[in-house]
Amino acid sequence: MNEMKLDWADLKLFLAVARGGGLAGGAQLTGVSAPTLGRHMAELERCVGDVLFLRQARGYDLTAAGHTLFAEAQEVELSVQAIEHRLSNREQMLPITISAGTWMTYFLTQQIDKIARPEARLVFAPDEAQKNIARREATIGLRNSRPTDPSVFLRKTTRVAFAPYATVVGRRADRWIALNLTTPSAQWVKAHRADQISLEVSHPRTLLDLALQDMGQVILPCFIGDTQPKLERSGDIIPALTHDQWLVVHGQDRAYKTTRDTVDRIVSLIKSQRRLFEGTGH
Repeated sequence: MNEMKLDWADLKLFLAVARGGGLAGGAQLTGVSAPTLGRHMAELERCVGDVLFLRQARGYDLTAAGHTLFAEAQEVELSVQAIEHRLSNREQMLPITISAGTWMTYFLTQQIDKIARPEARLVFAPDEAQKNIARREATIGLRNSRPTDPSVFLRKTTRVAFAPYATVVGRRADRWIALNLTTPSAQWVKAHRADQISLEVSHPRTLLDLALQDMGQVILPCFIGDTQPKLERSGDIIPALTHDQWLVVHGQDRAYKTTRDTVDRIVSLIKSQRRLFEGTGH
């Protein structure tokens, strides 16, 4: 036997032909045409140096050498199936890290029942600094601009609008709270309301907490601000801050079923609340 030429793909075809009782039966089991199977079986016989089938009008019967190889190939098949099953289970245990900003993470975790499943182990990594999906720093990313790396798979989710918010009472609506980051909304406040800033914070959630305490106006995405009962819009949507949102996943990670399912659930959830994200209603 020339072991260097024997591979599992040929053995799988051999098992199909043997189980199907010939080329026609093997073709039904594999979807490979009978002529192609015939060529593979002839090459396999040359590889093992023995006749594996008795070609008869009613079909193929295994020779003694064929029976021996059939038993050996079945053992290989069981081993491969065991490996595939183990790797499948391992895939389900691999963490799916979701990289998003504070507000998108807040949105997703508030509706976790719509995206979480027992077979998927989700890890939320909120950060205004984007993790590199191409380098596998995270599995799934939600971005406010379209990535250009060819190794990642993209799905456009929705448009995201921003507006100014203050408490319904609004006693300090003339004051502004600034976010000490380089996000577009934070830069807008510093560029347009610099003389009215009374407080600065380093985390977006603190911005919301202070706004809820009537400490001043803040800029929030509409999908956050419009869901806060104590807040109301204190101005119009700011067109300069409106952007498309993209979901990003590494092309190879997308091959895993648990990752694909998680991506589909996140996109479906966001699109189901498109009007909230666009600032046109709940």
